[in-house]
Amino acid sequence: MCDGSFTMRIPFARAVDSGSRMPTTAPHASALDPKLSAALDRLLLSAKVQDHAALRKPPRFHGQPRNARRAARVFELADRWGGRGDRRRLLVEWGVVAGLRLATGTFRSLGTRSVLHAARQHRAEDASASGPVAGYVTSSASENQVLRLSLLLRLMGRHRESVDLLVRRLTSELPSSRCRSWLAHLLVEAGEKKAAAFLAASASGSVVRPARRPHHSRLRYGVVILTMFDSEVFRSSVASLIDSDFEGQIVVVEDGVEPAHACRAFCEELSLTYIKQSAWEGSASAMNAGIAALDPDTDIVTFAHNDVLWPPEWFRQLDRAWDATFDSGRVGLLNLSYVQFKQRKTGSPLYRLFADGAYDDLYWLLTAMADVPSLSAQVQLSHVRAGEQLFGLARDLWNDWTPDLRFMTGRFSVAASFRIDIWRSLGGFDPALPYGFDVELQHHCLSTRRWILFSNNPPLVHLVSFDTNALGSERSEQFGENIRRTYDGFESKYGWHIEHFLNLYFSESAFIYHDEIVRAVNALRFDDVDFVFDDFEERLRERTLANCELMWCRTRARCPYAGPPLDRTSPR
Repeated sequence: MCDGSFTMRIPFARAVDSGSRMPTTAPHASALDPKLSAALDRLLLSAKVQDHAALRKPPRFHGQPRNARRAARVFELADRWGGRGDRRRLLVEWGVVAGLRLATGTFRSLGTRSVLHAARQHRAEDASASGPVAGYVTSSASENQVLRLSLLLRLMGRHRESVDLLVRRLTSELPSSRCRSWLAHLLVEAGEKKAAAFLAASASGSVVRPARRPHHSRLRYGVVILTMFDSEVFRSSVASLIDSDFEGQIVVVEDGVEPAHACRAFCEELSLTYIKQSAWEGSASAMNAGIAALDPDTDIVTFAHNDVLWPPEWFRQLDRAWDATFDSGRVGLLNLSYVQFKQRKTGSPLYRLFADGAYDDLYWLLTAMADVPSLSAQVQLSHVRAGEQLFGLARDLWNDWTPDLRFMTGRFSVAASFRIDIWRSLGGFDPALPYGFDVELQHHCLSTRRWILFSNNPPLVHLVSFDTNALGSERSEQFGENIRRTYDGFESKYGWHIEHFLNLYFSESAFIYHDEIVRAVNALRFDDVDFVFDDFEERLRERTLANCELMWCRTRARCPYAGPPLDRTSPR
C-alpha cells in the first residue's frame, strides 16, 4: 500500500465481512481525485477493522501503509482459512480480531480476554444481520434516506457498511452535499484531515427548513428557557425554537452557577430577552424572573429545558389545544410531547444531528432505534398515542418502567405550558422550593380541579440532562441539597410528602382512569371525569403503607404514612 491506495479481495463469508457482497474499494474511484480516492479506501478499511476488532475508535492508517497492508492481509488469510464448522469459524474470528488488534497496536491495552469477547460479539451480531443493506443510494435525487440509513448502520456498529453508502453516493452522479459533510467528519476521525478539508469545501451539512406559514392566535404566548451554561446544544435549541412556527416572546434565564454572563452575547445577537441570575437559586427563582419579564398581556407560559430540539411545526397544535380549553378554565397545565436520548458524546451521530438542528433526521433515527433491540434502551418516548386527538396522558420517562410494573402518566415535560394566571394566583413560585415549581403547578391544578394533560404535538427531541451532567462533583452536591430542600419545603408548605402526592395521582388516579380521562377531555366533557379529583383526594387521606400497592415507591422504606389513616386534608 505504498502508493496510498489498495484493493481488497471479498472475504469468504459474512462471519468475517458483514458486507461481503459489496466492494470495499470506493466504486467509480477513478472519477475522484486520486488522493481523495486513496483516503476513502483507507477509511473503508479502517471502518471494516473497527467492526471486526470491536474497537471504540477507528484505527488511523494515514501515514501507516505497513499497518494497512497487515490489516488487509489478515482479511485475506481469513478468506483462505475460513470454514463452515462452528468451532473453526469461532477460531478464525478470534484470529481475525487478534490479528487486527496487533496490526493496529491495540492488542496489549485490551487484553486476550477482551479479544475473545470481541470475536464472540462479532459472531453474534453477524448472525443477527440480515444481509447486504438496501441503501437507496441511487433510488432518489434526495440524499436524506441514504444519510439516515448510513447513520443508523453506524449506531448499530456496522461502520463499514455505513461508510460504503456514503462513498457510493459520493461517486454517483446524484446530489451528495450532505453525505460529503458526514464523510468529511468520518475522515477527520480516521486521521485523514486533508481529504476531509477537500470534501468539506464542497459539502453542506446545513438543514434547509421550509418557509414558516403565518399563524395568528387570539392568545398571547411566551417561552422561558432556563440554562446554566452556554453550549452548542443550548444554541441549537434556541435556534430551532426561533426557526419553528412559534409566535411569541422568548426569554432566556441563565442561572448563577457561574458569575460570567455566558449566554448574553448569543441572546443579544438574536434580539432575545436575556436575564442573568445573581446567584444559583434554582429553577423556581429563575422561572419567576423569566415570567416577570414577559409582556403583561401574556396568557400562556411555556417552560423549556435548554437541551430540547424543537420541530419545525409544533406551536399550531399547542395553540389549538389551548384555544379549545382556555375559556372553560378546566385545563391548567399542558405538557408538550417529546422523545429523549442519552448519547452525549460529541462524535455521536445523534449529538451531531442535534447540534446541527437536523430535527427531521434526528427524529427519524430515534424512532428507528426504538425498533432495534440493541439500540432501543437509548431512546424513550413520551408522547400522545395515536387516536388521542388534541390531548392524551403520556408516560413519565423519569419514573415509568414497565418491566417492574412501575407506571406513571406523564406529569411534567421538558417543555410544559401553563396559564400565567396560575403563577399569579400562587404569588410566584416559592424560592424556598428551589426545584419545586413544577410540583407547585400540579398541586394548584389538582386543588382547583384543573386538568394536567399532554398535547398531541410533533414530539420535541430531548438530549437528557446535558446541563446537570456538566456540574461537577461539588456543584452536584449542592444540587442534591437543593433537591432535599425542595422535598422538605413542599411537605412543610402543603402537608404532603412529594412522593406521596405525586404517586397517588399520576400512578393511581390518573393511571387507573386513563381511558375515561382521555375520552372525556378530547370531547371537552370535563364534568364527566370530575370524579377523578374526588378519587385522588380520598386516596390522599386514606392511603397508608398498609394498603399501598406501589411497591417501587422510593420512600417506601421510610414512609411517613405507616400508621392508620388519618383525617388529613391538604392545605389549599
